[in-house]
Amino acid sequence: MRNSKAFVNGELLTTKNSYTRENPATLEPLEEVSLCSKDDVLTACNFAKQAFENWSQTSGSIRGSLLFQISQKIKDKLNDLALVNTEETGKPINESTIVELGGVARTFEYYAGLASKIQGNSQNLTDKLLSMTLKEPIGVVGQILPWNFPLLLASWKLAPALAAGCTVVLKPSELTPQGTIELAKIFSECGVPDGVVNICPGSGDEAGDALVKSSEVSKISFTGSSKIGKLIVENSSNNLTRLSLELGGKAPNIVFDDANLESCIEANLRGGFFNQGENCTAVTRLLVHKKIFSKFKKLLVKAVSKIKQLDPLSTNCEMGALISRPHFDKVSKYVDMGLCGNGKLLYQGKFFKDLKGYFYPPTLIEIENEDNVLFKEEVFGPVVAIMKFDTEEEAISLANKTQYGLAGGIWTQDITRAINVAKKIEAGYLWINTYGGIVPETPYGGFKQSGVGKELGLEGLDEYLRLKNITIFTGEKLPVWYGKK
Repeated sequence: MRNSKAFVNGELLTTKNSYTRENPATLEPLEEVSLCSKDDVLTACNFAKQAFENWSQTSGSIRGSLLFQISQKIKDKLNDLALVNTEETGKPINESTIVELGGVARTFEYYAGLASKIQGNSQNLTDKLLSMTLKEPIGVVGQILPWNFPLLLASWKLAPALAAGCTVVLKPSELTPQGTIELAKIFSECGVPDGVVNICPGSGDEAGDALVKSSEVSKISFTGSSKIGKLIVENSSNNLTRLSLELGGKAPNIVFDDANLESCIEANLRGGFFNQGENCTAVTRLLVHKKIFSKFKKLLVKAVSKIKQLDPLSTNCEMGALISRPHFDKVSKYVDMGLCGNGKLLYQGKFFKDLKGYFYPPTLIEIENEDNVLFKEEVFGPVVAIMKFDTEEEAISLANKTQYGLAGGIWTQDITRAINVAKKIEAGYLWINTYGGIVPETPYGGFKQSGVGKELGLEGLDEYLRLKNITIFTGEKLPVWYGKK
């Protein structure tokens, strides 16, 4: 069993409190997880503040070089990191290796290239007034992670923050801390100075709350539920802390009658069941035109029935285990409520007795209207609700009948229709004739209750910078305003 420690000011620390974390796929003890107290977090914030003075003045080229070294080291340790990730999350090893760790390396590499390209502008206001803008690192950043993509989302937050010249106190989920600790070790190996990155596992009630309320923290970046996001807004208000919040989702996928069904079915498997559906952008509302509804259902059921739910460490595994017993029970409850709300079970895989962990099978449920709980609330599991529509206007209306606005998809061979529908969908990230796959080069973030701010892309870097204006008088003598003769 591993001992998962905190990482503060370049050292691994064992905290006073800890708990034993089980492997969600085997139910065997996995690691003893250190739980940081309020004082531990505040100590980390103090070290990050001290480190900021030098790190913020380090040239962008040096910061970029370190980030590039980190990306290469992650590639060297890809298999080891993937194993830790799969053991903590229960996801298939191929997803950990190819998608998550591949994405981590790519994200650090992308921001390595941007670190030396942070620049402002200059403008001649008049013949005697010159204005300049400077982009400066915002300061100490608090970052709070969920458990579904612990390493990938860590890279989305750490890479742009470090490229910008910020220092970081990161709180991973207490369910999945070890991967981020391994990342921190890589940072030290590559020469990132002590105190620049600090990892403080712990509960949201104590460690997370201390981070959000700290006066040393200039920005909070949070990924998680809308409920907790609203609490962070409230608890950070006294310090007017800058926020970026990536919250819940209830993604629609609109399938018109001229869609390429073969590609669409394959994409919906990824959209609905990748990472066991524990994904904010997961397709949870599948809206299908009535002309192809019956045919589509048959094709989808046939495809879903072939998903291989196995030991996550098997390279043949296509869907693994849910993160914990409470989450397994939550998903089960949503399915029961959906069926009680006039939902019709189209397909549900087997509950395999030889799989000891929290394996919830892929599930398809047909619903009749938006009153069903599966239409409205985020399940965060391998459950897809399918519903028919008649007109383009109805599809748009149904897609937008949610408090969330994170992601969505559109399937049609009429590109004009696709673009026009995309313009009307209230979501921050949309795919047309494909689904899934978020890359570092493009900004990611939602509308409405799905959050504020952006991650990734140039916009993700700007989240960690503040803009300063400097105006210079270049004449010989200022004009007289007071005491004119």
